[in-house]
Amino acid sequence: MKILCLGWGSLVWNPGVLRCVGGWHTDGPELPLEFARTSQDGRLTLVLTAGARPVPCLWTELEYTTPHHAQEALAGREGCTLPGMGLWPGDPPAHNPGADAIAVWAAARGVGAVVWTALRPKFGGVDGNAPETADAALTYLKQLDTNRVGKAREYVERAPLQVQTALRAVFERELGWHALP
Repeated sequence: MKILCLGWGSLVWNPGVLRCVGGWHTDGPELPLEFARTSQDGRLTLVLTAGARPVPCLWTELEYTTPHHAQEALAGREGCTLPGMGLWPGDPPAHNPGADAIAVWAAARGVGAVVWTALRPKFGGVDGNAPETADAALTYLKQLDTNRVGKAREYVERAPLQVQTALRAVFERELGWHALP
């Protein structure tokens, strides 16, 4: 069974323990992604965000024998539990913007299963909250200490070039954080 994994952030350049077959392909489904989740180390990371402009994500094949094992491996890499992971076919996660686009894309490719990170936005310490404005995201990033701002900048700059979100454009213009080629 061919099992694919979708990616759009650090998973692409640092898959960790995830057993990928080959590299990442740029013709993934277009999904509503935005820099809308604060991580423990201060980064503002890309997550599926209701109302965000759909942008193309990436995909890679995984070396697991069952979709459930692939989903567990992705959860381990992401440091979260299974409810934070998406799986097609199957019940979409509670937070599922983009699940329909993933289903259409996967069915058209004739793959057996697709897994992805389905963590919710989290901003201002509130799960489910995304930055309400670009100014709120900028204010958050500008108040980070030197170490944390370095991690946040690296994340934005290393995110795949094709993931051109509204906030990424603001970060480029206002902070000079440009995507690495």
